Amino acid sequence: MLYLISMGLRDEKDVSVRGIEAAKACDSLYAEFYTNMTATSSDMLSKMAGKPVKELDRKGMEDDASLLIEEARKKDVGIFIPGDALSATTHLMLLSEAVEAGVRYKVIHGSSIFTAVAETGLQLYKFGRTVTVTNPVGESTLDAIRKNMSADLHTLALLNIEMDAIEGIDALYDIIKGKRIVAACCLGSDEQVIRYGRPDELLKLNELKGRLPAIIAIPGKMHFTEEEFLEKLRA
Repeated sequence: MLYLISMGLRDEKDVSVRGIEAAKACDSLYAEFYTNMTATSSDMLSKMAGKPVKELDRKGMEDDASLLIEEARKKDVGIFIPGDALSATTHLMLLSEAVEAGVRYKVIHGSSIFTAVAETGLQLYKFGRTVTVTNPVGESTLDAIRKNMSADLHTLALLNIEMDAIEGIDALYDIIKGKRIVAACCLGSDEQVIRYGRPDELLKLNELKGRLPAIIAIPGKMHFTEEEFLEKLRA
C-alpha cells in the first residue's frame, strides 16, 4: 500500500498521531521538500518514525513515480509531504497512477495553508482561484487576480518557495497598488507574522523580510466582521 502522510505547516511536530502510526508501520519511508518550505528534515522525520527516511527530489517523485508505485505493490511505502498531502497537483497524479496500477493507497491529511489563511480574518468560502507568484509574474496569474477582483472574491497568492512577502509585494505591486492587502509569513508557527495595509506601508516592515514561507492575500468585497478583524492587524 502507498501512504501519503501530511507533514502539516511547519515541522515534524505537525504530523498527526495517525500519520506517525502509519509511518512506523511502513516498510519504506520517503519525504519530499521541494513543493513547500518546511522546518524539518529527513533526519528529524527518521527519529520520529524510528526508521530511515529517504529524501525524494522532483525527479524521484514525478519522473520516477512508477518505481514508487511498483515498490508499494509489494510492501507498505510512506511518503511525507509538506502541508496537506493533496495540496500540490503532483501528488494527486501519483495517486492516479497508483489507481491505474491497481495499487491501494491511503491519504493522511494535515494542516494546510488553504485553511490557515483564515487566520488573516478573511472568510474561506469567499476566496476565488488561488495563484502562484513568481518573478516576473505570469500573465495567467495576473488575469486570475483580476477575475477574482471583478467577482468581489479574495485571492490567495502563494509565493514562490524562496520568495518572501516583501519580494511578493514588489512582484505584484502594479496590480495591488492603492489596495489594502494582507502579508503573512510562517503561518502555523511561533514565528508567524500577519500584517494588513497598503503595499507601500508593508514594504517598510522589517518583520516581513526573509521569513519563509510567505503568502499574500488580496481581499475582495469584505463583510464588516472581516474588516474589523483586519483593522487589528494594521501595519
